[in-house]
Order: sequence, then structure tokens, then C-alpha cells
Amino acid sequence: MDGWAVGEGVILHWDGSSWSQVTSPTTQVISSVAMVSATDGWAAGYDTLFHWDGSAWVQFATPATEPLFSVGMVSATDGWAVGYNGVILHWDGDTWAVATSPTTGSLNSVFMVSPTDGWAVGEGGIIIHWNGGFWAYVVSPRQHDLTSVDMVSATDGWALAYDTMFRWNGNTWTQVALPTTEALFSVDMVSATDGWAVGYNGVILRWNGNAWTQVASPTTEWLLSVAMVSATDGWAVGEGGNIVHWNGNAWTQEASPTSSGLGSVSMVSATDGWAVGNYGIILHWNGSDWLQVTSPTTGSLNSVFMVSPTDGWAVATTASSYIGMALRGCKPPVRPRNG
Repeated sequence: MDGWAVGEGVILHWDGSSWSQVTSPTTQVISSVAMVSATDGWAAGYDTLFHWDGSAWVQFATPATEPLFSVGMVSATDGWAVGYNGVILHWDGDTWAVATSPTTGSLNSVFMVSPTDGWAVGEGGIIIHWNGGFWAYVVSPRQHDLTSVDMVSATDGWALAYDTMFRWNGNTWTQVALPTTEALFSVDMVSATDGWAVGYNGVILRWNGNAWTQVASPTTEWLLSVAMVSATDGWAVGEGGNIVHWNGNAWTQEASPTSSGLGSVSMVSATDGWAVGNYGIILHWNGSDWLQVTSPTTGSLNSVFMVSPTDGWAVATTASSYIGMALRGCKPPVRPRNG
């Protein structure tokens, strides 16, 4: 197994048995990471990009002086990074270059469906689309900060604005009614007709292809991340070390080895998954139990994503980066609680 975690000047490597700290080219906050393969990946810092070549992280020259908030790779020779003041950078396999941006508003998230189809969202309801030739404004249904975009396909996608959800049908973005006013922090779609969103006070919503409905939750703690393995298997984590599991019929509270807040969960399969959180907490799911794994850092790990059992990444933040997160409209960090 092989995985990585990155943060404020901290880069950690998982070799299948333990986490170790790897030399980092910067002391800056690394806010986003995207892997093409186990030997090719990019991480975005405030005004810097870092490249993993399979043996070391190397700082890469970029033409941007603005903070970068999100990076999304199509392939080893095609990728995008977005950030403050509408900055957009493009990677062509050799260099990062500034791309023409239609906005000066901050862009918080980018998601590439293909080389000719991509989306970025940001403050004030900004939605822009890449058609293979240029980025252009798309009509947004509401002037409300958008924090995340997730596409199921070229004709089906979702954008999240805390207590509001928008859907792309291939032609327009429209607001979709929600059965709650609670803030939503994470959404994960199994398919076009099955998806989940979680948030404040333990709220859990399910998409059935026609509407979002509220589902009974076993907790009132904030749920900050949801990851579905299949329609009958999924996990959500949050404050107080809370871990809840979907078994196809109901969400149930599961035993957790920690009371520290968990900010992110990512599942490789039904028997392999990871959760990270406050104070460098790293948990591993082995198919029967969540077990705490030794972590070389006490910095809060805010996001983890596993591509496969041998390729995984996490994004970390510390107290000094919380202000930057709030300014760019990211989800709130997990609040330290009970050690």
C-alpha cells in the first residue's frame, strides 16, 4: 500500500505499515492535491505548485502570485489550478501558464470531467465552464458562495453552497429543493439516482433521482464528510470522533477509537478505508474495525482521498490556516474537542 498526506509544510508518506515524514519544499499551507498516478501528482499551495515524481516533492515555478485553492488533473499532461481573484492556471505537461479567466472572483473548487469539459465554482455564486477552448461564465441560479463542485458525468453534476444544492442537467444549473436548512459540508454521489449529503447537527440527506429527503441520523454531532462504497455501504465521520455507517437500510453509530474530530473519510473498498482529523489522527478500516494508525504529525488533517489501496492523499490544515479557509469559503475546520 502507498499513500500520502500533505499540510502546512508537512508531507507524510504511508508505505503500507506506517506513516513517515517526507522532506517538503515549503512551509506554506498546501490546500489541494490531485494525483495522476502513484508517481505523478500535484499539490497547490498559496501561490506555489508542488510536483511528486515518485521519489520527491519538487517546488514548481508558476506564473501566479495569488493563493491557489484547488487543483484538478485530467492526465499527466493536462491539468488545472484555480484560486484567488479568479486566477486559473493550466498544465500542458511542461509548464504551468496563466489561462484567460472570465472572473476576478475567487474560485474555490475545480473538477474536470474530460480534457474538453470542466467546471469551477466560487464566491458570489460564480460558475464557469471549460469547453476545450476557453473558460466562460454559465448562468448561476443564486448569488451565494459555492464551495464545491462534483460531476457525475458531462450532463449531471452538483454544486454545494452550504444550505443550498444546485444540479447541472447538461444545459442549466437549477436549484434543487432541500428538506433542511442545516449547513451541508459534504456530498458524494453513487450514481445519477443515488447520492448522500451530510452536515450540521448530524443531518443526513439522500438523493433518489427525483428529490433530496432527510434520513434518520444516529448522531446530532456535525458530520463533515461522507464516502459511499456502493448503494448499500457507506460511511460518514465528524465531530467527537463520530463514525456512522450505512448498511443499505439504516445509518448506525459505529465504535470509534478516538474522541477527536474527524474531518474526512475515503473508502477504497468495503474492507479498506481511511479517516483523518484533529491532532493528526489517522484511522484505518480493515473490514471489521476502525483502528488508530501511528501518525508522525499533530497537525490537523482535514481531508483524505484514496485513489486505490496503493495510492492515496490527504490535505492538512493547522490553526494558522483556518482564517484562509474561511476567506475562501471552504467548509469549517473540525473544532478541537475532547483532546
